[in-house]
Amino acid sequence: MADKLNINLRYCYGIGKLETELEFKHKGYAIYAPNGVMKTSFAKTMMDLSEGNTPKDLHFPDREPTCEITLNGEGLKKEEVFVVKSYDDKFSSSQVSTLLANAELRTKYERIHQSIGEAKKALDKALRNAAGFGERSRENLDPIIEDVFSGSYYEALSAIEDELTRTSQSDLSKADYKIIYDPKVQQFLSSEDVAAAVEDFAQKYDEITEQSPILRRNFQYHNVAQVQQQLEANNFFSAGHRISLADEKTDQMEEVSSDQSLRQRIEDEKLRVLNDEAVAKKFDTFNSKLKNKELQTFRDYITENKQLLPMLSDPEGLKRDLWMQYLRVAFDEYKTLVSEYRTGQSALAEIVKEADESRGDWDAVVADFNRRFLYLPFELSVENKADAILKGIAPSIAFVVKDAGEERRYASSEKQDLLRALSTGESRALYILDIMYEVFVRWKNRAKTLFVFDDISDSFDYKNKFAIIDFLEDVTKVEDTNFLAIVLTHNFDFLRTVSSRQICPAHQCRLAFRSDDGIKLEPFERTDIQSPFRKWQGRLAEPSVLIAYIPFLRNLIEYTLGAKDADGNANADYLQLTRMLHFKDETDALTIQDYKTVFESHLVSCTFPNIDLSQRVIDYLFAAADACENVADGINLEHKIALSIAIRVWAERYMIAKIRSSEPEYGVAKKQTGELFQKFKDLFNNQADTIGLLRRVNLITPANIHLNAFMYEPILDMGMAELVTLYQDVKSDLN
Repeated sequence: MADKLNINLRYCYGIGKLETELEFKHKGYAIYAPNGVMKTSFAKTMMDLSEGNTPKDLHFPDREPTCEITLNGEGLKKEEVFVVKSYDDKFSSSQVSTLLANAELRTKYERIHQSIGEAKKALDKALRNAAGFGERSRENLDPIIEDVFSGSYYEALSAIEDELTRTSQSDLSKADYKIIYDPKVQQFLSSEDVAAAVEDFAQKYDEITEQSPILRRNFQYHNVAQVQQQLEANNFFSAGHRISLADEKTDQMEEVSSDQSLRQRIEDEKLRVLNDEAVAKKFDTFNSKLKNKELQTFRDYITENKQLLPMLSDPEGLKRDLWMQYLRVAFDEYKTLVSEYRTGQSALAEIVKEADESRGDWDAVVADFNRRFLYLPFELSVENKADAILKGIAPSIAFVVKDAGEERRYASSEKQDLLRALSTGESRALYILDIMYEVFVRWKNRAKTLFVFDDISDSFDYKNKFAIIDFLEDVTKVEDTNFLAIVLTHNFDFLRTVSSRQICPAHQCRLAFRSDDGIKLEPFERTDIQSPFRKWQGRLAEPSVLIAYIPFLRNLIEYTLGAKDADGNANADYLQLTRMLHFKDETDALTIQDYKTVFESHLVSCTFPNIDLSQRVIDYLFAAADACENVADGINLEHKIALSIAIRVWAERYMIAKIRSSEPEYGVAKKQTGELFQKFKDLFNNQADTIGLLRRVNLITPANIHLNAFMYEPILDMGMAELVTLYQDVKSDLN
């Protein structure tokens, strides 16, 4: 069943009223509209509909607009309408990411990252807990790891694997990083007097440590504790082994034979150092500076962990030692992450390479564009193709211009610079590429869409106009789509092409014109578009048709025999028809018999109508024009031609009579209308109203009478009412 589009518009931009039904027996409709009738207004209205806005009358904003557009009885949704303007240099398709998408590669990519991500999540959870943030904390550890180990998160962790494997867990693993490296604590410790107090404590602490029989400046109690933990973990004492602790001052050896006795010995030495009166005094000096309530947590913590205070004199070194210890605590999770990361890197490298080299929908659209628009000076590439495919990052399209061995690359952000360097046609071609992206995605998604193309071929040369034609064929002829298209144009040659290519068959072509009752869309017949003269052959008895055949016949003689013979003499038949189209001295005497004689000499297969052959051609012409005054507006090709001829002949007859009233011998045999008009102005420059009327005649009629490949456009653009009014003015004022 054919789709039916019902349109009811009132006060929508320049459209006062438009009510019509378009039945889509084929997917494409064409509307030929002279400039100023309805094209832009209709496109703006449909653009508003596609954006969810209400159209308006810009001249009279108080008017209440009506915009009712239904497809098969249901209102069109905004996403079902896509308007393609003649040109929009600001338009940029948002569908490039969709076209670049490769679900299979992205799934592989995301699966690897998911495995790495899960391993990272487990490690971060263990590290947060070890560092005092808590398992449920959302503290981002990446910047800490990257700062401490000087590298990106994964690379930094991978680089310390050997060092971490050799590192044993110590009491530092129990230190609370969150408390020690609280920003307010670090700010407090960095002040000059506090730093001095810490350094003073550290020196005294080292002095007392040196007095220990087993501790040294570089072998603190936590180092001994680390040894004890390793021995216990490896069942050293359980296996019957013993160790001896040497007092370097007396060379005496102290034997230890159990985990318990070693732990106790370590604790005793720690307490001996920390309880030393001099050390305690230095600590009290430091502690006295912790008066701020915001530092209470740190004060309580450092009071219980005085052994950490000397290490605070080197905050960066302590920070690294702490995170090495936290990583030892989470060593299993660490190993899992590093393994997943290294395994994934080689696989990811292959996927990225495949993504860079892949050819998907985007490449297909660009190839199709290049096939259609030949000889454009630029090529396109995606600078970040792999990232766009695998990570969903917005693609960065580059435009590469090559000339004489040189190359200039324009980034996406430099697109306006490129457009300024391109010709109008090249810029419009680039715009069409963005439209092709949109169309392809809608086709792939089988999205129901009404496309409205507003003078899409404007400003293209003929070569690229056919690229547009080819593109429109895809929109309207591809099977298994939910596409409909309305092609708006004021170029009759373009209309004739889309009709002949069955993009918009003749029965779905309309002429838009203004009437007293709003905008009307009159159907074209196929012969109106492709061969009106053949259509008229059966209607030669109609005066307007027989008159319209005069310029056609004259052009036929001109194209086949020439207006002059080889000796430069005028072709008699061509000259005779010229005297019927222009007022000459011989015009009044010409009869229909004279016309018939020329007609039958050149159109032997056509039958001249059975009419009074004795009547004058000029009388027959004016009678035909008089009859046209009552013809309703519409295509009316033959009526418009007859009116145009009558207007010009009447005006020329008037000008010649007036000129000869001043210059009786003025010759007109070789004078064109423009020459007559100039002579009239020279002689009668005080007759402003008459000159104004003749100027209208001169502007309107010449292009309407010389029929050629583009004959339709100026004639069809002219409304019947305008021609009738001009004819009536000529008759009443030029006597």
